[in-house]
Amino acid sequence: MMMKNTGILFLWILSSVFLAGPIFGQSPKTIKEKKISSLTVQEYFIAEGMDKPVIESIEKYDENGYLLEIKEFNSRAELKLWEKYAYNEEGDVVETQFFNARGKLDSKEVNIYSNGLRIEKQYYNNKDKLVKRKVYEYEYRD
Repeated sequence: MMMKNTGILFLWILSSVFLAGPIFGQSPKTIKEKKISSLTVQEYFIAEGMDKPVIESIEKYDENGYLLEIKEFNSRAELKLWEKYAYNEEGDVVETQFFNARGKLDSKEVNIYSNGLRIEKQYYNNKDKLVKRKVYEYEYRD
């Protein structure tokens, strides 16, 4: 029983870190207040003798401070991640698009909400064909 709970906790922590990664640095409120439209993070590989910066990531934000797009690069300045996000009026991510290095859509995920809760997640391939669904069911306390 302890092993099962430890595994669930590990998965929860891992997914929380992954989902919070690009948004973890600043809150949408701060981004909005400071009127930030993009953020570029440059990395210096000092131990490797690289004295010029390499772009690690570029993030773009909307006027409400929500992350619209993120691009992450490796130490050779090659694109390793490119995602775009769309939100509903409540600030929930309703669509995430994943692109390859050439800018072609690889896949997308669509979240469907009802009464503020995600009730379904749909996965589409690069031809916009539904390939998988997840349905979320909630239990409520009395």
